[in-house]
Amino acid sequence: MKDIEERLSRTLGHAAERAPRMTAPAGERLETSYRRRRQRSQALLAAAAVAVVAGGMVVGLRAVGGGQAQTAVGPSGAPSAAISAATAELVEKVWPQAVWKMPVKDSAGKELHPIALTDDGTLLVEARGKVEQPETLYLYDLAGGDLRKITDVRAPKKAEGIAANFSMGEGVVAWWTSTKTSVRLWAAPLTGGAARQVAERRTGGDMIDSLAVANGAIVFSMQKGGVFSVPVHGGQVTPIDRGTELHLLSWPWAGSPGTWSPKDGAPFTHLVNLETGQTSDAAPARQGEQLLACGVQSCIATTSGGAKAFTRPRDGSKQQEVPTGFQIPEPPSQSRFYVRTLTSDSPGLGLYDLKSGTLADLGIRNEAAQGEVPVADRAGRMMTYRTVNGRYVIDLSRIP
Repeated sequence: MKDIEERLSRTLGHAAERAPRMTAPAGERLETSYRRRRQRSQALLAAAAVAVVAGGMVVGLRAVGGGQAQTAVGPSGAPSAAISAATAELVEKVWPQAVWKMPVKDSAGKELHPIALTDDGTLLVEARGKVEQPETLYLYDLAGGDLRKITDVRAPKKAEGIAANFSMGEGVVAWWTSTKTSVRLWAAPLTGGAARQVAERRTGGDMIDSLAVANGAIVFSMQKGGVFSVPVHGGQVTPIDRGTELHLLSWPWAGSPGTWSPKDGAPFTHLVNLETGQTSDAAPARQGEQLLACGVQSCIATTSGGAKAFTRPRDGSKQQEVPTGFQIPEPPSQSRFYVRTLTSDSPGLGLYDLKSGTLADLGIRNEAAQGEVPVADRAGRMMTYRTVNGRYVIDLSRIP
């Protein structure tokens, strides 16, 4: 049991690229905020072993003596309906057009972690050093297997945080670092070349919670709220009028509450399109329900006792039950895909498609070697994880 908890905690850290690596005070602030949200998410987890990381991801896996997994029981006593691994085929056989294997390390021995996937099948990849700091950025061709260096990542001498929120667009990859009093925005051309500082903004200790590249600008939001932009080639940081007090979810959508907002309520129930001004307010929880989180298209909720979890569009229509088991309290990726528990002689994980009811075995077991919990990228398109057999990349958009 302890071994499972420790490995899940460790491997979730590797899966948390969407979240910045934070200084201790910032981490404490986020953990305080997270504890508030965890109370609202508890019914969803249905787990005895729980691991939490600063990226906002929570997982649970219940095990019994001898390393065998059992059907987990939620707070209400309802079974999780975990499915036997013997009945699920490996994901590369279920969806061969969407699954690739790639190298685990670069030629220098640094571990590779995919960040984002482009329409032409190219991955943005970071290579991390021994202390988990991003040190090099690459582009990797899934079809051809070519790994091409973009740039080295070097934090300024006085930086306290390390580079975070790598995002690409407009021919560049952008990210940020922080000091005690400011955040610094960086960019490098995707064709390759030295990174340069684009801008610096004094924040008094506030930090960036999300970043994107769009319309010739680096767009970002702060943990305390507010969306800002700066031209990718440098210039003044300016607030986006429609983004006051909001948090960037997925460009052009920003909303509230933010992921780490101290306010009560599920994240991103209110959204604003920062380009058009269109707004979207999620249907409120119905009687006996608890709304957990919302994305651009859908929300996830449970019954108040935690017996059932379900997802539905933001307008409240077409509700669909989400099988419990292994969960991250976020709307399913692409409004379809959800990581859940398998049961067999050892604990395992599968990828479940709400649309078709198909469950695919991800090949993740109670391994002696380090594995990873699959988490989708910010766009909800790509999942990546590592097992003893190598690193896998799943393009969810290629699953019909």
